[in-house]
Amino acid sequence: MCSTDRRVPVENTVRALRRLAPGASLREPRDPDVRVLARALRSAEPASLARGCPGEVARVVLADQVRALGRAATGFFGAGPPEAARLVRASRRGAGPVTDRLRAEPGLRCAALAWAEAMGQGVLGASLRGVPPVPAGEDGRRAAELTVAALLPRADRLPGEPAAPKGGAILEVRGIRVGSSGFRVDVEADPPVELASGPTLRALWWNGLGRVTDDLGFEYLILAKDPAGTGPVRHWCHPRPAPGARVLRLESAGYRGERLRLTPAAPGTTAEVLVKARLTVRLGG
Repeated sequence: MCSTDRRVPVENTVRALRRLAPGASLREPRDPDVRVLARALRSAEPASLARGCPGEVARVVLADQVRALGRAATGFFGAGPPEAARLVRASRRGAGPVTDRLRAEPGLRCAALAWAEAMGQGVLGASLRGVPPVPAGEDGRRAAELTVAALLPRADRLPGEPAAPKGGAILEVRGIRVGSSGFRVDVEADPPVELASGPTLRALWWNGLGRVTDDLGFEYLILAKDPAGTGPVRHWCHPRPAPGARVLRLESAGYRGERLRLTPAAPGTTAEVLVKARLTVRLGG
């Protein structure tokens, strides 16, 4: 599987789950809380999960934040804020997993609490203080992301020769390869370096496709995509195109670029630029 940090927004994936094309196969989450959230997402929006399923959201997000705490304590995942360095120093004074030592070592617990507050890990912070966590809307969205990740099938590298569909000027569909459980779309991204109006961009890259639908009203899951934002960008989608579908509509997730001349913003900030909203490609030649 080829994946990237530039993920499809969870709202797009949730919408696709409700209108999936025939033949889709999802995984069954092992965690009972995740199964509850998966059922809730059939009708609820991600941010509303915190209100509708507060207990399940709190437990799923807490488990995720505890895993992040364990990774941060190793010191191998970036420097982070000063609290991260204190957490690493405190964790090195004893042996065993950090999570098993939190109750027995007040210094480590204090360092973990400071790290959680600095990183905005509210559910973990409440747990460390012994306070029942009250998940917020952003916790619901994070729980939805974790739930979606547990539901999605694996992205397989697909065999087959590319088709020759029509494309656009800035983004062009280079090929579609259909396999037994899904298909791969290769899109050529050739973004402009400067916009005709507005800020001048020093670096510009494409976020990839954000949504894939067909002319029958079905949607397809975008399981993974290449990290490159220029050149041919591959997307692994699930399931196979629905029988009878003649056209795939590919919706761009837009571009991001580093701004050079935009006061008072400093260099290094980013701007979202929607260059081409949609592509279409005909199936079957």
